[in-house]
Amino acid sequence: MLTLVILLMVLALAGAGMLFVGVRGLLARRVTVYSGKWLLALVALCFLPQFLNGLKLLGTVPSLAAINLIFYPGLLLIFWFVTRGFIFFGVSEELVGDALKGAFGKMGLKHEQLLGSVKLEDGGIFQISLQDWVGTMQLKPKNPAAKARTKELVAALSEHFSASTAGIRFMPYWIYTFCGGLLLAALLFVASMVVSHLGDRPPHPARQLKQAATAALEAGSAFSLGGDGRRRTGSGARRLNR
Repeated sequence: MLTLVILLMVLALAGAGMLFVGVRGLLARRVTVYSGKWLLALVALCFLPQFLNGLKLLGTVPSLAAINLIFYPGLLLIFWFVTRGFIFFGVSEELVGDALKGAFGKMGLKHEQLLGSVKLEDGGIFQISLQDWVGTMQLKPKNPAAKARTKELVAALSEHFSASTAGIRFMPYWIYTFCGGLLLAALLFVASMVVSHLGDRPPHPARQLKQAATAALEAGSAFSLGGDGRRRTGSGARRLNR
C-alpha cells in the first residue's frame, strides 16, 4: 500500500512539474530558464518507487534488491554531473548567439566562442550544449573562474531573452505539456482503479461473521416456522379423518 501511495505522489508531482514548465512557456511565449537541480530532483522522484521496491525485496530476492539499490544512487550520481548548471527552454541557435554577445557585452567581458564552449578573458570556460531542433540549451561552468560568474551571466541572459520574442522554439513547451498531461491522466486512471478495487474488496472479517450469523438465524427461523406448519396440517388431517 505504501508503494502505491508513493507511486501516486510521484505521478502527481512529476506531472504537475512538467505541466507547469510547458504551460508557463506557452503562456509567456519567451525563453525560460531553470536550474539543473530541478531536473535532478525530477529524475530522483521518478525512480524512487524502484528504489523502495528494492528495499522490499531485501528479505526475499536479495540479488534483485541489490541491483535496484545500487542502480538508484548510481543513476543520481550520473545525473548530478549531467544536470549541473542551468537549462534554457525555447531557444534557437540565432537567439543564443545574440544573447551571449549582449550578455558578455553588458558584463564588460571579452570572450572567445569555441566549439561547444565559450572562453572568457579571465580564464573562465562555460560549456554550452545547444539542441536547436528541440529548443533547449544547457549552460555549465567548467572551472572555478566560470562558476564565480555563472549567476551574473544567467541574469544577463534572462534579461536579454525577456526583451525578445523572435526565434522562440515552442517545441520543448509542447513536449513538457503533453508529458505532464499524460502523467496526470495516468494518475487519475490509477486512482480510479484503486477506488474501484477498494469498493469491490470483501468486507471485514467481523462484518462477514455478523452476516453469516444473521443468515443462520433467518434460516433457522424459516425452518422452525415450516416445521410447525407441517405439524399443524398433519394434526388437522387426522381430526378430519376421525
